[in-house]
Amino acid sequence: MGLDVAIIGGGANGTGLLRDLQKRGLQVALFEKGDFARGATGASSGMIHGGPRYLLDDTETTRHSCEDSGFIQKIAGHLLFRVPFVVPFNQSDHFGKLKPWLADAFFDVYDRFAVLKNGLPHARLSATDLAHLEPGLRGDFTGAVTFDEWGIDPGRLCVLGATDAIAHGAKVHTYTDVVGLMRGAGGAVVGVRARAEGESTVVEHPAKVVVNCAGPWAQRVSEMAAGGVRLRPGKGVHLIYEKRLTNFAVVCEAVDGREVFVMPYQNETWIGTTDDDYYGDADDLWATADEIRYLQQAVARILPAIEQQRLIGVRVGLRNTIFGWGKMEDALSRRYEVIDHSLFGAAGLFSLAGGKLASFRVQAEEAADAVCRRLGHRSRCTTHRDRLPGGDEPPPLEDLVSEFGISSLAATRLLYRHGSLAPQVATIGRESPTGFTTVCCCEPVLECELRYCVRHEHVVHLADLALRTRLAQGACQGLDCARRAAQIFAEERSLDATDERIELMGLLSHRWRSARPVLYGHQLAQAEALMMGFTGLWQFPQFAPIS
Repeated sequence: MGLDVAIIGGGANGTGLLRDLQKRGLQVALFEKGDFARGATGASSGMIHGGPRYLLDDTETTRHSCEDSGFIQKIAGHLLFRVPFVVPFNQSDHFGKLKPWLADAFFDVYDRFAVLKNGLPHARLSATDLAHLEPGLRGDFTGAVTFDEWGIDPGRLCVLGATDAIAHGAKVHTYTDVVGLMRGAGGAVVGVRARAEGESTVVEHPAKVVVNCAGPWAQRVSEMAAGGVRLRPGKGVHLIYEKRLTNFAVVCEAVDGREVFVMPYQNETWIGTTDDDYYGDADDLWATADEIRYLQQAVARILPAIEQQRLIGVRVGLRNTIFGWGKMEDALSRRYEVIDHSLFGAAGLFSLAGGKLASFRVQAEEAADAVCRRLGHRSRCTTHRDRLPGGDEPPPLEDLVSEFGISSLAATRLLYRHGSLAPQVATIGRESPTGFTTVCCCEPVLECELRYCVRHEHVVHLADLALRTRLAQGACQGLDCARRAAQIFAEERSLDATDERIELMGLLSHRWRSARPVLYGHQLAQAEALMMGFTGLWQFPQFAPIS
C-alpha cells in the first residue's frame, strides 16, 4: 500500500509538515539524505524571533513570525529561552542625535507585534545604563535601546517534531537520498525514488502527493520534474566561541554598514551573520578567512576583548530565499511560497520554499492545507495546540536532583532538552553503575541521556548525538568525550570494534569540519597532533611521537 504523502527534507519545514499531516490522519513518510536539520535549519541563528529587520518592507513576515513564536512557546516551552538584545548608539552614528528617537519610534511599532510572542516592551538606556549592563563595550556611546527575542535549539525542535510524528505512525528515512521522482499519466508525480546510505539499490516509494521541503536544495529537487522553484541562496556564517562573553546580544555595525550581532547562546557565544550570494555546491560549504575576519572585525570595534577569546568553530549554511533581482542579499524577503507544480505539468508535486525558522509551523500548516485539498481530505491543523514530546509541565529541578543524585547543572540541562520527559531519561541511569556519569563535561551530557537518545530519538550514527545532546559541541570539541560516547553507542547497537571506530571517526570528522576554518598556526598544529594521538594514528611509524 502506497503513501498518502512523501516529504523530501528533514529541516524545520519538513519535520513540521510531517507532524502536521500525520496528526491529520494521513499516512506520511519523510526522506532526508542526512540527519535532521542538516541544512538551513541547523545553520540558523537558533532563534524563534519576530524579525524587526523585516518590519519596514515585509510586515507580513514579522507578523507571522511573532504569531508562530507564541504558538511554539505553548507546544514546546521547555525548548525556548529569552534572548535580550541591546542596540548601542554612537555619537558618530548616521542621523546622530536623532537616531535614539528614530529607534524609539521604530520599536514602538515592533512592540505591537512582539506582544504576540510574549515579548517585553523595548526600553531606552542611558550611556551609564549601557556601561553597567555590558562593561566590556567600548565606544562613544550616547545610549541604547533594548528588545528581546526567543532562542531555541533548532536541532532538537526537528527531532521532537519527527519523534512525535513517528509515535502517530509516520515513517522516517534519514540518510536516504531522493534520486528521482516517479511519474505517472500526464507527467503526474506519483512517488519518489530513493537510495539509502551504503546501498546501491534504488527503491520506489509510491505516494499520492510529494512535497518538496528540501530548503536550499528545493530548486534542484523541483528540476527533477518540471521546475517551478527559483531560489537565490544566501550563504550565512556564524562564529562560535567557547564560553559566554556578554550578558546581552549586542547589535554591531560591520565595515560595510550591515548589522551583525554577538550573542550568548546556551554555553557559548555566537557572532553572526554574513549574507552573500552563493553559486557553489550546497553540499560542500566552508567558511572563508575573509568571512571570519569580517565578523570578528565588526564585533571587535565595540567589544575589543573578543580578539583574545578562543574561537572553536563555525556554522555555515544557505538561506533558501526566494529569487529576487536587483536587491542586496540582506534585503531579500524572507517570505515563503507553497507551490503547486500542476501549473508546470507535474500534478501531485508541491514545494514549500523560502520562509524562516521562526514561522516554520504556520508554513507547514499552509502546505498541509494545500495537500489536503488535493487529496480531498477534510481535517484541521492541531499543531498550534498539541504539545511536542516533553512539552508538558516539567518536574521541579529539586525533585530531579534528589531522586537521581545528579548535579543541578546536569538536571537543568536535562530539563531544557527533554522537559517533562527528563525523569524517563534519568531512569535509564539506574541500569548500570556508570549510568549517571558525565560523558561530556562541556554541557554536561550524562551517559543515560546518550542511551535514551539512541533508543528513542531516531539516531543512526554516533555523530547524530551531537544534534540531540550537544555532545562534543563545547570547548573540548570531542577530544574528551568522543571515545566514551562511541563505546556507549557501540554497546547500544551491538557494534564490533571496527564499526565503533568508524562511528568515532565520523563524529570527529564532523567536528573537524566546523573547527578547521578557524584554526591557524600553533593552534592548528596542536589540534592536528591531538587528533593523531586521539585516533590512534601513532601506531604507524611515520606518526610516532618524539620521545
